[in-house]
Amino acid sequence: MNCQSHMIRPSTHILIAAIVASAWPHSMAQTFSVGIVAGVSATSGFPNQTIVYSTPTTLYSEYSSHAGDSLAGVMAEVRLPWSLSVEADGIYRPLNFKAATSSVQPVTSLGNTVLSWNFPVLLKRRFPSAAFSPLRITPLLEVGPSFRASANRNDTALSNYGATGRAGVEIRARRLRLAPTLRYTRWAPDRPAIAFIPRSNQSEVESVVGFSF
Repeated sequence: MNCQSHMIRPSTHILIAAIVASAWPHSMAQTFSVGIVAGVSATSGFPNQTIVYSTPTTLYSEYSSHAGDSLAGVMAEVRLPWSLSVEADGIYRPLNFKAATSSVQPVTSLGNTVLSWNFPVLLKRRFPSAAFSPLRITPLLEVGPSFRASANRNDTALSNYGATGRAGVEIRARRLRLAPTLRYTRWAPDRPAIAFIPRSNQSEVESVVGFSF
């Protein structure tokens, strides 16, 4: 009985390689996207408060902050099975507050800006979309940890980590995805700082829009 070995011809190898090479860019386009994010805060970076403390004279320290700080950054997303994906953002957001200390009232406040960079890493779940030709609108939820770096601290000591949740919709038109969302972040308490320096708000609410391709 004769046994014949089954050999794949070189031409077959070339054909397989050509198929894989042609499919690879399309596969990556379907699983990976990049874009930009921008938004505005609905909460202030620091609480409004007046601190009174006694030294040889009575001193008044007043701190005030307001909502409406702008934010901007970049994002990258990797698609997973079962309508899941992982999104990582790098977002710059300045935290503004006014501070002053005086032995008399009223106190004249001077502006301060703490620079912060937020890095949320979010697990995203997309839900069945509704088609409004030519757009596709998809509800989505995201949750995950957030990390933070800061500079120009003005004696503050922002915490470095927290947790973020986000809800919104994704609107798809051809290759462009527009995702307006409402984001809530709960930061860990600030690290110990100089006495009578305000601690940042642990709860942040932001309106964010993502543009990805």
